Amino acid sequence: MKGSGTRGKNRIGGTLIAVLIVVIIVVGVVSAFMFVGPAVSVTKQSFEPYSAPASQSSGNPPSLPVTDVNGGITLPSWSQTHVMINGTVTARGFGTSPSAITFIESNSSGNIVFKAVFPAQGFFSFSASYAVDINLYVPVFAQFNTVQIVTVNGDLKVSSVSASSVTMTDTNGNISASGVSASNVTMTDTNGGIDFTCSASCGSVTATITNGSVTSTLTSLSLTGTYVMTTTNGSITLKIPTTASFKITTNVTNGTVSSSGLSVQLANHATTTFGTGSATVNLTTTNGSITVSG
Repeated sequence: MKGSGTRGKNRIGGTLIAVLIVVIIVVGVVSAFMFVGPAVSVTKQSFEPYSAPASQSSGNPPSLPVTDVNGGITLPSWSQTHVMINGTVTARGFGTSPSAITFIESNSSGNIVFKAVFPAQGFFSFSASYAVDINLYVPVFAQFNTVQIVTVNGDLKVSSVSASSVTMTDTNGNISASGVSASNVTMTDTNGGIDFTCSASCGSVTATITNGSVTSTLTSLSLTGTYVMTTTNGSITLKIPTTASFKITTNVTNGTVSSSGLSVQLANHATTTFGTGSATVNLTTTNGSITVSG
């Protein structure tokens, strides 16, 4: 009887060991898919370019919304008369393919729409990831009604565009802009940084970020323009022409305000007027510093 009991215990012990080995193997395979798969299986491929004529009607200028999720969007101008969109798709993970990314492309009444559509993430596709990097070429002399570029994870870079309004929205990434001509420019970010240069062709600018700094160079100001820069955790650095007429308000909760090259020293929680004070500049940060130079 004792021998029979011992053999039974041995069988149970052997079964437990076998189960434990199976569990270890499964965990190892899952870990390999999660951590090794995306690293060893990477496919990068250019997607089919999309082009559309840019309407030159001053009475009915076109709109241009471009949307991404994972990946950056770069917008330069070029000498051609049409809008051209190209870029690359990167697929990471076992079993992934760039062809899993699809695109919404349309040109209705001159309004050009481009959107990258990402596949749904199922339970067995947790190791898969995709990125779409988009290049958006616009005619150098084209005038748009609205230009909107949006991504969640990636950088946004606009180097030259003319529109009534330009909107750049990001969640995790940097936003940079220069050579923008628009009545209204709006830049919104959560984690990253905002860096832009504007002349009087930027009528009004709003730059807002939660975690990151704002760096701006205003080479000239619109006569009645409004320039608002706000961050929660980060600093604000502004270079502004000393010959411009503006009133500037600086507000810092935890940090300092400093200025150089201006006829009047700026102070915290105060509004200072230069010239006739026709343009308005508001700078606000909660945790960080504000630096203004002329």
